[in-house]
Amino acid sequence: MRILVVKLTSIGDIIQTYRAFNQIRQSYPEAKISWAVEERYKTCVSHLKGLDEVIFLPFKEIKKGVWSPIVKALKALRNRTFDIVFDFQGNCKSAVVLALVKGDLKVGFDRKGVAEWPNLFATNRKVFAPKELHSEERYLRIVDSVTKSKRVPFHPIKFYLSREERQEVDAFLEKIPKNLLLLCPFSAWDQKSLRLEDWKQWIRQLRKDWAFSIVIPYFHEEEKAKAERICDEFSHVHLWKILSIPQWQYLMEHMRMVIAVDSASLHLAGVTNIPTFSVFGPTLKSVYGPMGEIHGSFQGSCPYNESFAVKCKKMRKCSAPCLKEADLGVVYEAFHKHLQGILGKKAENLPSSDMAHNDLANFQFFEKKVDPFLV
Repeated sequence: MRILVVKLTSIGDIIQTYRAFNQIRQSYPEAKISWAVEERYKTCVSHLKGLDEVIFLPFKEIKKGVWSPIVKALKALRNRTFDIVFDFQGNCKSAVVLALVKGDLKVGFDRKGVAEWPNLFATNRKVFAPKELHSEERYLRIVDSVTKSKRVPFHPIKFYLSREERQEVDAFLEKIPKNLLLLCPFSAWDQKSLRLEDWKQWIRQLRKDWAFSIVIPYFHEEEKAKAERICDEFSHVHLWKILSIPQWQYLMEHMRMVIAVDSASLHLAGVTNIPTFSVFGPTLKSVYGPMGEIHGSFQGSCPYNESFAVKCKKMRKCSAPCLKEADLGVVYEAFHKHLQGILGKKAENLPSSDMAHNDLANFQFFEKKVDPFLV
């Protein structure tokens, strides 16, 4: 049996598809599974255990006026045949992929869940998985419609990490304190983040209450500039440039908790089983937040009193401050309560800075070993 998974973008969305992929692999242990992904996101799936092939599609080259790479890649798809095609993207791009490949069963979202309606013409089985459901649950429903099998337990993921990448992280960690939180304040959408001054105040309060040191990861120069504006005011804040997803995840494993906005950082921490606390503004935590009791969050509200069922439809054009007007005191209180719950503390036993430092220095969140499905 040959199976094709179509999930083209983006990092966070691809990460949230891992549970569905795991279900497919466990349901069809003898199948050859391929994954179609945009070339710029290939590292999100190229280390996936149980995946036999990655099909790179350079759609981004079209924006540069270069058509030959994508035309060549799509022509190659015309000669491919699959028994089952799972479309987790649900837009026009994935519809092109489904239209080109041969397959008896092409399964995707129905009109309630599809991202772009022309995609409906490309599938021959349409699954009710409305956008209001949690993203991971939506993908699992597509798989369930075909496999009809019991869902398998999902273990925390683990990427293959080269010795050099591991050594780079280890060398970085040796130079800084061990009592660490990963603070991920950046997103492709500025509306999803707090003001830089709020992040600074959060860091000050963390130091006072818990004696944490902070690591801030960044992707590119724009994020680096913002991170430096935070780091320059603190001696206990350290920066890390993200060079690969496996290395990024390995760094996360050394953190007590990840604080993030709705972004790839949050989703990677979620499937890695690292405790998180996240802030949501123009998107809903019930749809995009990690699943499980170790994940806490704060849901902001629209300053213009707009309501939405999944994410704000005006986010691309709206200039609203969104989380920039969130009350940091309320946000931090929710975070503090969640952290105490993770530590098994009672609300009345609020620790002093010294107590918190000693407590956390000896605390291990996850001692149970699991068998990862990623290597």
